[in-house]
Amino acid sequence: MRVQKPSRRSRLTVENILAESARLFNRRGYHGTSLTDIARAFGVTKAALYYHVKSKEDIVFRCYQRVLDLGMEGLDHAHAQAASPEEELTLALRYYIKGLTDQWSGAVVLLGERALSPRQHARILRRRDEYERRIRDIIRKGITAGVFMPYDPQLVGFAILGAVNWILKWYNPGGERSAKEIAEVLSSYLVRGLQTHPSDRTEAGISPSRNQRTQYALNAPGDA
Repeated sequence: MRVQKPSRRSRLTVENILAESARLFNRRGYHGTSLTDIARAFGVTKAALYYHVKSKEDIVFRCYQRVLDLGMEGLDHAHAQAASPEEELTLALRYYIKGLTDQWSGAVVLLGERALSPRQHARILRRRDEYERRIRDIIRKGITAGVFMPYDPQLVGFAILGAVNWILKWYNPGGERSAKEIAEVLSSYLVRGLQTHPSDRTEAGISPSRNQRTQYALNAPGDA
């Protein structure tokens, strides 16, 4: 799925502002991007932006909030739908990855805590810690049920989320793999590494695409 850059005033919504700002922050850096740059991407003035957001710091904070919303929604969805810890973790990760790559087109801010005020940073950390705790709880359930290897849940949780967040470094919205395919393959791959008896079936039921039959998709991140 190829995402077009916003260029018309009619597309000036909070969601579009956050997504485009994230792209600019990732490409130019937080300090290298001004509100004027963001406004120019939409063909509007800074005054038009202020109708939707308070400041550049407010944009960054909202970006982080949206990402954590995705993660929490995925956990809630998985908890309601899954019949086992394996399925629950797979569904939670799949929802989160698809949201990052589809709804946001991979344009989630990758900034340090210095971009936030101390109060905002503390709020984000509380929500992030809650998300990570819930991921660890699923892993613990899987270990107790005997379907996951008895690894340290905290260590494994960090490894899984590190791999997921790294997607933002290589994801290409115009690549050959769709957001849905990437989410299905990677969520299954990550959970498979925990299983005591991994299934032999093709990951997520997805066969290699025509141009990728001789190489593993993850070895060519620029084409994903």
